[in-house]
Amino acid sequence: MVVSTASQLPATYRLWRRFNFPTDDGSVLAVAVPNWVANQLNAAYSTMIAMMMVHFWSIIIGIVVYFILRRNKLKPHGLHPLAPTLWNKRSDLLDSMIETFMYTKDDWGRLWLYCLFVLILAAWVGQTVMGIVVPPLIIAGNAAPVDASVIYIPDDQNNEAPVLTTRFALEVPWALRALGSANVANGDVSKKVRVSRPIQVGKRDNGEDIQRIDYGYRVTGADFGLQKHTDLTLDVTGACVTEYGWLESSHVTLSGSTGVAIDSYQVFDEPKLVQVSLFQGPQPVASFHLGSLTKGTLDTSNNTWAMVVSSVNRTSFSPGADPLYLTGPGASGDGYSIKPARPVLSCWQDDVWSYQGRNSTVDALMADTFPSLALPQGLQNIFIRYLGEPMIRQVGARLASSALLSATTSTGQIFDAASSSMYNDLKRLVLASFIATTNILTDSTLYPDGAERQVPNAALDDSGQLFDGLADFVVWTPDVSALSLTVVIAIPSALVGVWLLAILLLYWTPVRLVNALDSNDMYQKLTDNHQHATLVYDKKDGATWNL
Repeated sequence: MVVSTASQLPATYRLWRRFNFPTDDGSVLAVAVPNWVANQLNAAYSTMIAMMMVHFWSIIIGIVVYFILRRNKLKPHGLHPLAPTLWNKRSDLLDSMIETFMYTKDDWGRLWLYCLFVLILAAWVGQTVMGIVVPPLIIAGNAAPVDASVIYIPDDQNNEAPVLTTRFALEVPWALRALGSANVANGDVSKKVRVSRPIQVGKRDNGEDIQRIDYGYRVTGADFGLQKHTDLTLDVTGACVTEYGWLESSHVTLSGSTGVAIDSYQVFDEPKLVQVSLFQGPQPVASFHLGSLTKGTLDTSNNTWAMVVSSVNRTSFSPGADPLYLTGPGASGDGYSIKPARPVLSCWQDDVWSYQGRNSTVDALMADTFPSLALPQGLQNIFIRYLGEPMIRQVGARLASSALLSATTSTGQIFDAASSSMYNDLKRLVLASFIATTNILTDSTLYPDGAERQVPNAALDDSGQLFDGLADFVVWTPDVSALSLTVVIAIPSALVGVWLLAILLLYWTPVRLVNALDSNDMYQKLTDNHQHATLVYDKKDGATWNL
């Protein structure tokens, strides 16, 4: 899951509740707790593992010594003096290694001593590694089940100007958060997004290249934070081509004593021409336009969109060669200026949802298409609401003047055309779109208090109740740890199991004879003075030496 730059308030999630933590390999049964609880459990489980290894080592030593005794007909003189030492040091493997070395430093000619030392070393390494590696496995991640009462989705049914403006203002923050996360995205996140370098697909009569950029990404149910159906996937594939044919006219008008170029474009079937000029501001800006659904992988999975970049006449202190930022001489003869008649980016995006070998569009995520999916109606509504058209167009439209990376190089009235390109602009927008897509459920908890008084909450049905199943997702926050219940239960269970096995072997089976070695001094005295002593076991007195 992409980590958002926003922080979740404690009111948006629920602690100490069992839930399904989503992973790429499926859901893990978990419970969310504060981080300090998880840290203390880590320490406690390290101790449990150390205790478990002590009991396990006691079983190994006890069985080995017992069989040696049996082979020697329970007579102690057949035992090496190291045997009772290892038995008495069984709770400290490091000390056992030291004792093994000290007792046998003059007796390394025996192969079994090498084997013994390696065995103890392996046990000590295993105990140390398990104490480091296993306890963190109890933490599945940093997530908690959402509190259903905070879910808010701005209703999009009313498109009157005041409501439209208010809704747009409410939704700008999630686009800015996605952009902020894109700017600081680490390598793991960036690897999930594919953006190709410009590919030449033709050439104009004036020598300018016609270029295409391909892009794509995949979002899974686990990325969305779904507690169920983590293997649901959305595959996004798209491309943008420099389109010169949409230019309707390019003329110069006077602004004072300065000529300002105005380029007009016919974008799709929009009744009004899109005009770009320096009148829109000194920095490059972009407008985003939605086309129509066409046949892609599925009959209606492909959606067309366009980005019109207003860069004409912008002044640069460096020359630019990119199609969107191609420069010529500056108006005053100094510096550089973006040439008129720049191309539009004509784009398409194919969105295909998949589940267990079947494909669908977003508006068909239902039981008829995916009989085993059973996606709740509330979640279907959110997916259709935000992913019914290319997310990149929605992100770009809400970012407005912040949409283009080239605008960030501007200093007042001038920008850097040499470092600006359609590739850099698209790559950042695609990455922000991927993050915004994964965060559509999480973002529903981050609207300001009172938003429902401005725009109705589409998360509620006609009776004012939350749609069934809408809260079947998690929110991600570094303040919380999700504990894997499987690991939480497995480690104490393994400790109890090994402990009971040790008790059973050492007190209720013939192996109990090795308990007579508990006193090293007594053993040494017996082996020095009573070479024919044997071990016997009495129910009342336990294991004793028969002199």
